[in-house]
Order: sequence, then structure tokens, then C-alpha cells
Amino acid sequence: MPISLASPSRVYPDSIRRRLLKGMGANVLGQVINLCSRLILVPLSLHAWGANVYGEWLVLSSFVAYLSLTDMGGQLYIVNRLTQAYAQKDNLLFRRVLHTGLALFLILPTTVFLIFVTTISVISPESILQITHTDHQTVVWVIGLLAFQLVFSLPQGILLGVYRAVGLLARGVMLANLLQILQLFLTAGILWNGGGMVWVAGAQIIPSFLIACLALIELNQRFPQFSLFSLKDARVSLGKTFIKPSFHFLSIQLSYSFSIQGTILVVGALLGSVQVVVFSTIRTMANVMRQLLGLISHTAWPEMTRLDSERDGVKLFILFRVILRSTLLMTTVLAILLHYWGGTLYHLWLGESVPYQQGVMDLFLVYVLQQVFWTASSNLLMAINHHHALAKALLASSVMSIALAFLGGHYFGIEGVVTGIIASDLLLPCWYVPFLLMQYEPHFSSTFYMKEIGPAVAGFIIALLIPWSVPVVFALFLFWWIQCLPGQGLLLKRWA
Repeated sequence: MPISLASPSRVYPDSIRRRLLKGMGANVLGQVINLCSRLILVPLSLHAWGANVYGEWLVLSSFVAYLSLTDMGGQLYIVNRLTQAYAQKDNLLFRRVLHTGLALFLILPTTVFLIFVTTISVISPESILQITHTDHQTVVWVIGLLAFQLVFSLPQGILLGVYRAVGLLARGVMLANLLQILQLFLTAGILWNGGGMVWVAGAQIIPSFLIACLALIELNQRFPQFSLFSLKDARVSLGKTFIKPSFHFLSIQLSYSFSIQGTILVVGALLGSVQVVVFSTIRTMANVMRQLLGLISHTAWPEMTRLDSERDGVKLFILFRVILRSTLLMTTVLAILLHYWGGTLYHLWLGESVPYQQGVMDLFLVYVLQQVFWTASSNLLMAINHHHALAKALLASSVMSIALAFLGGHYFGIEGVVTGIIASDLLLPCWYVPFLLMQYEPHFSSTFYMKEIGPAVAGFIIALLIPWSVPVVFALFLFWWIQCLPGQGLLLKRWA
């Protein structure tokens, strides 16, 4: 009998393949909408407000964005728990986790919002934030309205997470896409008509409220057994169990942020503002490869959680291998293209205003390639709530990366900074994160990792050393990738 990746029950819609394809399509659409928002709203804002006021809007938005830390990593953990409970067909546990999560994310953001609004009403936030072109009343209203979105966004995140938990990821993502579209149209319309900051901040609340209500009504109709209009199964004792694993998720998020922002500060302190621009813009181009991993991993996350809950190590191994090899293939191809044509793209993007440095780009390509490799493993560890040791390792790695970047930059300039980051990755997460996965699941052996990363590394080196070999390398990459797909006779005959 061929092995099937479809769920043995009728609980989930479609097969894994169809769910992944739908989810990937929805996530790609979301990225397109996000890109359109950036392209449309920036020039409209500059036209309506001018550079000074728009800059102050960005400052106010960034200031309020820190309130999102109120989540404390809880959404990721709660949605993982919901996915596990649904896979185990435990409706009582599902209701308890869901009701406890909703209660927590209704009470907590409301409390934070009230404290925050009280604070900004008695102080002068514009003096703290160096706001000089916007009056005090407008600043208070804008900050208050932006903060009020938090009251809807956190419970809304749990509701959209239910779609992920029950195998309807694509629908949940499409609702999030609808939210982005509504906010884009409302904001663009207000800016087009010369509306001010307060109108824009207020308009962003309306779509959040509508999407939260729509998700609540639809989920209650589809799954009346979840009792979404009641929080009677919320448990304080269960909520306490959320704290530690949620803080580990928060620690991982903070580690990434600390490393990203810290290296910028290092470059600025050692090398000056021009090198900061070079460093950040080239890193932005190279990070396109990481965004591919994010799309794939975000789509496959609930499936990995489910398969782990069902103790189906073989299917989990198959799915992870497809994710890892697909990511390695696409990122390596992009790295080769950026090596040869990165300078052209860079100048098309920024003109001649910022100098392009090929050596810095090549070092960033190496860094992102190795980061994509171990991040794929870290995403699986987080999807199965096995992320405690991971959180500690990434925190240590972020501190090490800042220290080595400082040493490298002090002696070797901007290329030394990137080399220091590469060294930090090699010293800890590049081997330790896969090791954590090996300890959890025996299928993920060192031999498995060597077979997966070996062809990618070899192809990358050959393409860089022998330019005319690039088409051949790409063709071999495609053949190598096809071999890992279900239906090719390696581990199973077909997707069900």
C-alpha cells in the first residue's frame, strides 16, 4: 500500500497537497497586497501631508507598534495548542484553549489600552518623540486610535488562528488579505481627499472590527461545538500554563529583532551613516531569500503541528524534506542570480546615490543561505512547541552576533561586520538547531542534513566559480528537487 499524506479521517478538508497549494496562493497574494500598499500609500502620504508630517506619522506608528508585544508570543503557542487539540479530536480541550485564549486577549489588550491612553493624556508624547509639526491634540488622538486597534487585533489573531487549526489556513489568510485591502482603500481614499492623520488612524479600526466580526460569525456557524459566543470553558489554571512557552516565543522574536537592529547600530557607530545605508539596503535585497522560506513555512506550519500531534513521524519527515529542499533550491538559485545581477538591480532600485559593494553582497548571500538552512529546522521546532532550548540558543546567538560584528567591523570594515555575523551563525545556530531536531525525531539524522545541504552548497560554489555552468546547475537543481516530491517513488507513490 502506498503511503498517503492525507488525513485518515474526514476532519480536514482536501489533502495536504491541496491545502498547501491553496495556502501558498493566499500567502503570495498577501505579499502582493502588502507591496501594493507600500507603493501606493507612501507617495499619497507625501502628497497629502508633506515629508515632515509623514515622517512624524511614521514615528507615531512605530511608537504604538511596540504595544504589539502585549501578545508576549501567546498567539503562536495558543494556535499550536488548538491545532494539536483538533488533530486529537478533543473538542473539550479545544474549547478550553480557545476560550482561555480569547478571554486572555480580550482582557489584556483592553487593560493595556486603558493604561496607555491614561498615560498619554497626562504627558506630552510629542516632546518625547520630537514631534514639532503636529499639534498635541492630534498626536494624542492618533496614538489613541492606533492603540485601540490592539483591542481588536489580538483576539482577531486568535480567531484567524482557528482557521489554521482546522485545516482552513487559506481562508484565514484570505480574510487577513481582505483586511489589508479594506485598509488600503480606506487610507488611500482619505489621503486622496487630503484627510489628516486622525482620519487615517480612525479608518484603520473599521476593517479590523469588521473582519473580527465576520470571522466570529462564520466560525460559529461552521463549528457550533466550539461555542465561540461563550467563554464558559475559560480556565485560569490553563492560562497559567501558557505563560512560560509564550515567553519563549517572545524571546525568539526579540532575539531576531535585537540582532537585526544591533548590527545596524554597530555599523553606524564604527563606520558612519553612508555605510549604514549600504549595509541595510544590500541586506534588504539578500533577505528576499528569507521571505521565500517564510511563505513556505507559514503555509506548512499547521500541517507540521498536526502530523506531530498524530505521532506520524514518517509523514512529518516527508513534509519537512519537501519544505527544506524547496527552500534550499529557491534561495540558492536567487543567490546565484543576485551574485551576477545584484549590482544591476541595485542601481535600478537606488540609482547611483548609494555605492554598490559586490563583496558585501556575496557575504550576505552566504549568510542568508546558511540562515535559511537552520531557520527551516527552527520553524519546525516552533510548530511542534519544542522551542524552549531554541529560544535560549537564539538569544545567546544574537548577543554573540553583535559582539563578533563589532570586532569584525573594527578591524575589517563593513565586510568584517558581515563576516562576524556569519561566524556567529556557524558557531551556534547553524549546527545546534538541527541538532535539537535530531534529538526530537530520529528521522532527522546528520546523514539526512548532509544529503539535503550538500547539493545546494556544491551547486552554489560551481555556479560562482564557473559562470557558464549556471544553466546546467539550474537544470540539475530542478531534477534534484523533483526527486523529493511525493509521487516520485522515493518515500511514497502519490499525494492523496
